[in-house]
Amino acid sequence: MATQKVRSDMILRQLQKRHLNKARLDDVFLTEVKNGQSYVPRGELLILDALAIKKSWANPCFTGYEVKVDRGDFMRDQKWPGYMQYCHEFYFACPKDLISPDELPKEVGLIYYNPEKDCITTKRKALYRPVEIPSKMLMYILMSKFDSDRHPFFSTDREYFKALQMDKADRKKLGYYVAKKTQDYIEELTTEKRKLKKMEEDSSELAKIKKVMHSHGINAYWNIAESLDKALGTSVPPDIITKVERMGELATEINKLIQVKQVG
Repeated sequence: MATQKVRSDMILRQLQKRHLNKARLDDVFLTEVKNGQSYVPRGELLILDALAIKKSWANPCFTGYEVKVDRGDFMRDQKWPGYMQYCHEFYFACPKDLISPDELPKEVGLIYYNPEKDCITTKRKALYRPVEIPSKMLMYILMSKFDSDRHPFFSTDREYFKALQMDKADRKKLGYYVAKKTQDYIEELTTEKRKLKKMEEDSSELAKIKKVMHSHGINAYWNIAESLDKALGTSVPPDIITKVERMGELATEINKLIQVKQVG
């Protein structure tokens, strides 16, 4: 079965789960977060792939994420250092081994995504850095990130529907795979059933053969084939042979008794 291509929304879903905590209030988790209004001089607009905000007055923490699913995209990206001034902790999140820890500054964290298990693991924890709460970014969040018709994890409707179509195709492939495996298993069970039935028939036939052998004086519990071959090798029934041998033994004993009387 072909390996599924990793998409950024797959990683973002798992990052969101990272900020769910039943012991306290869940963090606010947002995607495609800009550092302020959209209309700013060229080069000043920054967009975090995801931002998690801890709900705490005493210990606030903004955690920023940059998601990479392509090695070339990571190598070309020159903007990401600018994101760090807007968050206390900053992470790269990518498929396993796409980025090595030694390619990043020591304060930057790294998270690996495993597509086979659909889960993430922290390769290196980000260092907490004190930063000023970015008021312009907070204004952007309040005014632009709570639309009811917005698709989370996707920057455009087109991206959302494309992912939906890809998921549909993956489910179809999975359906074919499961159906094939089920059919193979059914055929395997059918073959085993035939073998068991043949063994039962052979066992029943063997019992009948032993019964016939017994009725003709052939009593064999072991080496049945050898006993049957020996019996079929002579035209005289085995029980007659036994009786004749016994008669010979009796004649010998009678002859001995006669000789003893004559001597006496």
